[in-house]
Amino acid sequence: MDLGLRDRIALVTGASRGIGHGIASALACEGVHLGLLGRDIERCQELGYGLREQYQKVRVLERRLDLNQTAAIPEVVRSIAEELGGIDILVNCAGGAYRGKLLEIPDSEWERWFQVKPLGLIRMTRECLPWLRKSSQARVINIAGIFGREPAKFSVMGAPINMATLSVTKALANELGPQGITVNAISPGPTDTGRGHELVKLTARDLGVTQAEAEIHLLREVPMRRVLKVEDIAALTLFLASSHAGMISGTAINIDGGRSRSI
Repeated sequence: MDLGLRDRIALVTGASRGIGHGIASALACEGVHLGLLGRDIERCQELGYGLREQYQKVRVLERRLDLNQTAAIPEVVRSIAEELGGIDILVNCAGGAYRGKLLEIPDSEWERWFQVKPLGLIRMTRECLPWLRKSSQARVINIAGIFGREPAKFSVMGAPINMATLSVTKALANELGPQGITVNAISPGPTDTGRGHELVKLTARDLGVTQAEAEIHLLREVPMRRVLKVEDIAALTLFLASSHAGMISGTAINIDGGRSRSI
């Protein structure tokens, strides 16, 4: 299937590792030119170098961007858009949450993570909007974990952050739809990344078991009985960014192996 992505231009936040890294790699494989944004510029540059070597027709730029440093966002977006020739796709992947219980989380951590998502996501979308309006295939794709819908005991921060991201996704889809811009969210379950490994450690601590036993316990909650891979999320991102998804907007798609219990 031709996804209609070749020579499109995408910005990916959180591209230095994990889900963002995987999404950027998948987009490059489809011939998408990339702006890689992340706090760890060395990891972004390492990814960019590898993608340019593997896909020689793909243009890749890297920029250091910490979404807590709000003043840097407009210039980073402008410089990439001008050098690459526009923006067709924005993937808001940066962000996470302090994983723990209420009394374990200081105010500084609440402030830090809410600045990244949803506030950083909002700022990124706002800065990209002039270029997205010019695109014939404009897409905004937000990553918002499943605990936004079904909070767990360790997600006292992650639940409101991701719920806010889902609400912003719906509101922006309503606002930007008349301009030809689709806005959707992908809600992954725990994934085989560094953050996923943190969840295993927390679970082991809470249950008083080994990490191997915690992994088995977590897999029992997943009907598909396997760990979610970054590649699974990247494949869904490609479809939502594609020419075949022009009438999908304002929705959040779970990708969690059936772990979510809600309809």
